[in-house]
Amino acid sequence: MILAAQYYRPPFPERRYWKQDLADMKAAGLNAVQLWVLWSWVEPEPGRFVFDDYDELVKEAGKLKLGVVLSTIAELHPFWIHREIPDSHMIDHMGRPVISTNRGEAHQGLTPGGCTDNPEVLRRMRIFLETVASRYADAPNLAGWDIWNELRWNVQADGLVCFCPHTLKAFRKWLDGKYRGSARPKTGPSDELSAEGLEGLNTAWKRRYCDWADVMPGKLPRRPYTEMMEFEKFLQWRAAEHMRFRAEIIKRADPHHIVTAHGAQPSVHMAGDAENHAINRGNDWDLVKPLDGLGCSHFPFWFAMSDADFGVRVECTRAAAGARTLWVSELQGGSARQGFDVRPSVEAKPQQRWVWNGFGRGAKAVIFWCWRDEFFGRESSGYGLAGRDGLADERLALLKETSAVLHKHNGLLEAYKPDPAKVGVLFDPNGYNLEWAQDGMAARARDSVIGYLTALEHRQIPYTVVESSHLDGLAGLKLLILPFPLAVPDAAAGPIAAFVRAGGTVLVESEAGAYTDLGIYRYPAAERPLAAALGIEDLGRRPLTNPELRLVYKKTPYDLRADIWITPLVAGGADVLACDPAGHVLATGRKLDEGTVIALGTFLGRKYAEARYEAFESFLAQLVAAAGALPDLTVRGEAPLQWRSGLAGDARLLFITNQSHEQVVRVRGPEALFGDARAVRELHHDVKIKLKREDGECRFKLAVGAGDFAILRW
Repeated sequence: MILAAQYYRPPFPERRYWKQDLADMKAAGLNAVQLWVLWSWVEPEPGRFVFDDYDELVKEAGKLKLGVVLSTIAELHPFWIHREIPDSHMIDHMGRPVISTNRGEAHQGLTPGGCTDNPEVLRRMRIFLETVASRYADAPNLAGWDIWNELRWNVQADGLVCFCPHTLKAFRKWLDGKYRGSARPKTGPSDELSAEGLEGLNTAWKRRYCDWADVMPGKLPRRPYTEMMEFEKFLQWRAAEHMRFRAEIIKRADPHHIVTAHGAQPSVHMAGDAENHAINRGNDWDLVKPLDGLGCSHFPFWFAMSDADFGVRVECTRAAAGARTLWVSELQGGSARQGFDVRPSVEAKPQQRWVWNGFGRGAKAVIFWCWRDEFFGRESSGYGLAGRDGLADERLALLKETSAVLHKHNGLLEAYKPDPAKVGVLFDPNGYNLEWAQDGMAARARDSVIGYLTALEHRQIPYTVVESSHLDGLAGLKLLILPFPLAVPDAAAGPIAAFVRAGGTVLVESEAGAYTDLGIYRYPAAERPLAAALGIEDLGRRPLTNPELRLVYKKTPYDLRADIWITPLVAGGADVLACDPAGHVLATGRKLDEGTVIALGTFLGRKYAEARYEAFESFLAQLVAAAGALPDLTVRGEAPLQWRSGLAGDARLLFITNQSHEQVVRVRGPEALFGDARAVRELHHDVKIKLKREDGECRFKLAVGAGDFAILRW
């Protein structure tokens, strides 16, 4: 288990602070430090590498038995990159060369730098990564690698990128490979594009391009969807390929230490903006394939996240990581700064709840950003765990408590795995691509997914996120929710229908599969494979004139809030669960062999994401119960709390974080879940709690202090 803080982003902190800072970090209970290894700093002149500062820091950390996590920052390019490689500039969507500049919060190195589709840029980057990895692979205190920080590649591009000749060539080659098919083997040079590929593209896109040179990425939203959506998919594929490139280099030099990377946010949250296509930093489910672990950045006090919001982010990352290791790769240390905007000081108790919330969901590392307050630009004077926001002493005192528990029970916590969830929420990147191609922001798609995840968090019903092209995630589920399913790929129809027919329950929002993954609209019923497979047919879109929707499920009425539009449903023998005042059917329930399909003629998740309300949570809880998807363990408090449970070898652990006042928490579950245990032990305060057995159940209760956490073992 790693409990660390980011320390060195050269050239700060300066050398005169190092020994004392490292000693203070050790005294605070940290067992590792993270160092940013910047390409722009390490190779100040072409071919000349300078490592004296890193060598000293690694050595000094080793003297204190502090591990080192090395972050290879290959995306901050040397100042000489464009001089040495004149054709390396990115080109924006208006055909303008992108002028790279020093990064706003780092100052040492150009960003966005050279385009990595340029083979010479990639060759130079390879040399940097190989040099760093080979130098430190055998360091005795190396704890692991973080090889791509927040998946950054186009920061400060000042527009949509990239349209340089190298990227256009790569895009067309990707399209050719996708549409060429296997009718005839490709002949000629490896970079020669085929007539077969262009013919296949024309058929799929419904175009009549006569030359590959005419095939361009989408320029701006609100133009044809297809070219834009294909470019978005290419950028997502390209990010995964670049991750593979980095991972293979590091692993070749160092096959023994964990290799991770992390995003600024989970891909589920990546709705895009004016300078970023949706998910243009990559799809976590694909990014993780060459890695040993996946992480994410989390700054709860900066972005006013609740404990539930934080939980959603960790769960999204955990779901993508799958069987690989989960890290909380950046966790807010002190008060955020954005220029002269001072955000709230970071309180000690919430911070430790974040730590244990992460560990409870399976994380094996928590790395604070950062130890000292920042020095540069808009982040200066902020973020320090030991920083000057007035609460450092309190934070470090509670950090020592966490460290003591971690040290004492390290093996147990390292072995811990959360129980598999029985509820899944579908994340479909195609829906994000579609909406970004239309509006330049995929907020409807994102918020539709986040709404359901947040409601499940508030009800503390464990869940997972299932990506639409990685449907192995359906295994073990009882309930699958499909938010904003407008462009779910046709290949998903069979597995989802099979899931229902085998006894699963599906809740699906309006217009399932109405668009192809190329953004081409299809008429209802038979032309939409997913809707057809689930027995859903609608009568077309209508304006949403009344957002209030009364839905009756299991004889209980729920006053819900609709959003976006309505698509009246054809009941066709299904049970009618909701109608609007005009008599339009807006929700149905039908059996499909052993399973159940709940179809909606509107959208519910997005409205809940705007404002929490009880009826939506109650409806979801009833749906989960009816699907047989409730967890075996029940954990109840008088006020909001969060919990997760799982096995660590033969032992069971239960993590509880209390975001409210002191409260009594009651836990119960079937006897089989407790084995022959007669008591449970709370590890934080090291107390024993008596276990009561009655009517085939085991029960116990404990008081959890205001803002505190508890870790229970039996």
